[in-house]
Amino acid sequence: MVRNYVGNKYIDWDYKTEPEPAACQGYPEKRCFWPRGKVLGGCSVQNGMIYMRGTPKDYDNWAAAGNTGWSYKEVLPVFKSFEDNKEIGTLVEAEYHGTGGPLTTTRFIDQPPLAYDILKASLEIGYEHSKDLNGWQYTGFSITQSNTRNGVRLSTARAYLRPQRFNRNLHVMLNSTATKIILKTQGTQKIVDIVEFVYKGTTHRVKVNKEVVLAAGAVNSPQILLLSGIGPKQELDRVGITQVHELPGVGKNLKNHVSFRVKYFLKKEKNYVDLDWAAALNYIVNRKGPMTSIGMSQVTGRINSRYADPSGTHPDLQIYFDGYTADCSKTGEARALEDPEKPDLPKILVISPIALHPKSLGYVTLKSKDPLKAPAMVANYLTEPEDLAVLIDGMRVIQRLMNTTVMKEKYGAEPLKEEYGDCIKKFAYDSDSFWGCAIKHKTGPENHQSCSLKMGPSTDPMAVVDSKLMVYGIDGIRVLDASSMPELLSGNTHATIVMMAERGVEFIKERWVPAVNTIGDRFGNPKPLGQYPAHTYPKPVQHNFNKGGSYHYQEDKHGVKSR
Repeated sequence: MVRNYVGNKYIDWDYKTEPEPAACQGYPEKRCFWPRGKVLGGCSVQNGMIYMRGTPKDYDNWAAAGNTGWSYKEVLPVFKSFEDNKEIGTLVEAEYHGTGGPLTTTRFIDQPPLAYDILKASLEIGYEHSKDLNGWQYTGFSITQSNTRNGVRLSTARAYLRPQRFNRNLHVMLNSTATKIILKTQGTQKIVDIVEFVYKGTTHRVKVNKEVVLAAGAVNSPQILLLSGIGPKQELDRVGITQVHELPGVGKNLKNHVSFRVKYFLKKEKNYVDLDWAAALNYIVNRKGPMTSIGMSQVTGRINSRYADPSGTHPDLQIYFDGYTADCSKTGEARALEDPEKPDLPKILVISPIALHPKSLGYVTLKSKDPLKAPAMVANYLTEPEDLAVLIDGMRVIQRLMNTTVMKEKYGAEPLKEEYGDCIKKFAYDSDSFWGCAIKHKTGPENHQSCSLKMGPSTDPMAVVDSKLMVYGIDGIRVLDASSMPELLSGNTHATIVMMAERGVEFIKERWVPAVNTIGDRFGNPKPLGQYPAHTYPKPVQHNFNKGGSYHYQEDKHGVKSR
């Protein structure tokens, strides 16, 4: 069941960026909204539940940058180890997926018919249909897999913590905020000693025997290091914190996917209420029906814009859909996304182009030494011209998609024309300049903040952690979250964060209990490339923007099966 917890102050940090120079210009104070999970399980409690891993090229690029052990052939066994994939042999292949792990992966139980018609439309304009974007065909349009179990969200807390909640060696402090890591010195070596946290207004300390795992996310993990005096001296001096360890990259290199939302009327689709009490009862009793699903958000396209890597192996554009979803959190009632009081209104489909590899870099820094105050988050979205160009390119893909035969004849798709502030007065509607203005006015920041404590070789002055995810120059702090990614992924980040955490746990075991478990024992030693399942990079179909064409496909009872 989809519950939108975004903005709930009890489980969402409800962050906003500093005023942006080039993005979110139509929002109050030009600040972008950043929901962040303030709950066990973090953002896995409030994300879209999509299970996407990125592409092989993402990880091979990590390894090529000097991050030993992070190539695709080395991380694929880790992904397989924690999966409990329910669709091996039907939709996905065993070469790329596993069973028996703690994280169930499967498609959502319910898919709207429109989802399959979107796949037909994508074929009509020259894109492939992929059954599995985590397999060999990682580009094209697809109905994605999810992290759900029996129609219910499967957060990392539910998958990993809940089964171990009675373990005597596990103690969880709820409603507590970590504020500082205190180091000690032995000779010339700096070693982690104490963790401070606040509980009910009182500061407490915990003695560290071996290691601290820092997993507060791409905003709060750098905040904790900076509060601990670990980071650039100039920034620490500015807020009155004594530096204890110089690391210039702390909080830097912040990256996030950036998007834009455009709306289409589906004039031949009436606004019927398909999320009524019968649907709620079907969900409660049978775990079936539309409340087991995120509606159209399970459909996505991962493709190359005209600005992508010329090899065609590193897609830089994602097309995301939104609609036909439950909206239960605001009223506590099961209802349709549109207004149930006006059933004659057409349905609305929201579509977003997403720039997957933005060039713009942001940063996280402190505004004060008070650990309970939010840090300053500067996204710098769209400050690099290519990021805007990729999104405009994505808008043109969306327009072609919605102008296809199936979308016009079956659904009556028509764009909902918005003014976007003064954009309509400044530029001709539908010109590139108009869309550039609109994107800057109503920017859609995604919730995939990463890279603010990036992994890198010791020769990289901005690297914060090494290939074992240990903070450089300190014995005992290991970062197991999205902040340690060296580069942003070609897709949603949740699956990769779990993979990095699993790998980090094995690094810990390898150091402290090597006779009990090693990475090779758990995941299997990577095979030589010649014996490994092929992960060649198929070049996606290159569609001529000005040329039509006829496409042939086979259909099953739902729609597109294969091209």
